Amino acid sequence: MSLATTLTNNVIDYIFRQGGYAWRASSVGVFDSKQQHFRAAAKKGVADVLACYHGHLVAVEIKIGKDHLSDEQQGFIENVKHYGGIAFVAKDLEDFIGQWQTLINF
Repeated sequence: MSLATTLTNNVIDYIFRQGGYAWRASSVGVFDSKQQHFRAAAKKGVADVLACYHGHLVAVEIKIGKDHLSDEQQGFIENVKHYGGIAFVAKDLEDFIGQWQTLINF
């Protein structure tokens, strides 16, 4: 299992243990075997983890090491924040928990 997958699973588990509902949001294309090509994802840049916590949308983008946000990922985070949701990037579990505790203060 990759570091990103492990962190994603730990983030989802943490949110569940806090009383939220979280899931991994897959935004990769899907191979269409009949057409023999990849179909694009419905929305590029969707955060890796989406959650509902006490009526709020929470979006967490997982970035490990030197990985950085694409323009679409940055735009998704900015849009979630603009419309009242909570969105941030987590580089490891300690980083995630620190941001969660700071941003989820209701």
